[in-house]
Amino acid sequence: MKTLFLGSVVERSGKTMITLGLALNHPGKVGYYKPFRERLISRGDRVIDQDTYLMRKVLNLKRTEEELSPLFYDVSNPVSMDDVIHGFNTVKCDCDEMFVEGTREVTTGYLNDLSGMAIAQALHADMVLISTAQPTDLDKIGMFNQLLKSYNVRFRGVILNQSEDDRMAKLLERKGITVLGRIPTLRQLRTFTVREVKEALDADVVVADDRLNKEVERVMVGAMTPETAITVLRRHAKKAIITGGDRSDIQMAALQTDTSCLVLTGGLYPAATVVAKAYETGVPILVTRQDTLEAAEKVEHLIARIDPDHQDRLDLVRNTVREHVDIRALFE
Repeated sequence: MKTLFLGSVVERSGKTMITLGLALNHPGKVGYYKPFRERLISRGDRVIDQDTYLMRKVLNLKRTEEELSPLFYDVSNPVSMDDVIHGFNTVKCDCDEMFVEGTREVTTGYLNDLSGMAIAQALHADMVLISTAQPTDLDKIGMFNQLLKSYNVRFRGVILNQSEDDRMAKLLERKGITVLGRIPTLRQLRTFTVREVKEALDADVVVADDRLNKEVERVMVGAMTPETAITVLRRHAKKAIITGGDRSDIQMAALQTDTSCLVLTGGLYPAATVVAKAYETGVPILVTRQDTLEAAEKVEHLIARIDPDHQDRLDLVRNTVREHVDIRALFE
């Protein structure tokens, strides 16, 4: 059995999507382990890790989500590496490859010797880094390339996500870093519906409950001044605007542009003028008790989310990874 650790250079790099694509394209039997739970969801009376729920369902794994992702990372009260190893030994299976998924960033846990590098070392795993193709990420990739040597971890290479050209890949390769693949931006994965926003925020629908299937392509926080609002909001279409329930000025400005929905925070309901305009334009208004920052973070997490029953998205992920990643070199 081989073990492959998937580490994220930066948050929201597409790590889970690429891990899933690699697992779906593996020629043999695979297993999965994610030491630390992060993004939690409720399923009945259980609170489980969302990524682990996806992997268990799609890969038809026999272990429970609690077993596949058993721990929480608390910087002030950390678990031990023995706990991480025990969890791995509990779920490792008679398979060809175990995929171990790291946290949002591979450096998480570094202070307590629980970083992705340390876990890969303890589990005798090879490391693949996943990163967006932003120039600011390249120095980090170079640093991890050197750092992994001190952990005696075999670095297989990096997969660049949202990579529209090969300039960044060529620069890394000139520095001796293997680029295993470049994944283009998959706009089909970056859209979601107003209904998903409602469910994520447990929000009330004030207007246009028959328009909850409208697509959202961008999330914006309405914190700008009234003078600049129209100019800023007109730059982007199919957007969800998240703003305080008392910001009628921003709400009215948003309703004059291509807006998929308004999310009003703080449990405050809109003024009558806003409601009338929303009825006229057919834009759903959602009201949540959460504050603006909390709501924005939850809605941002809908971007590139894949549910086990999204077969079209699963097929897209499988086919894209097969086409754009050197599968043969990785699973030699």
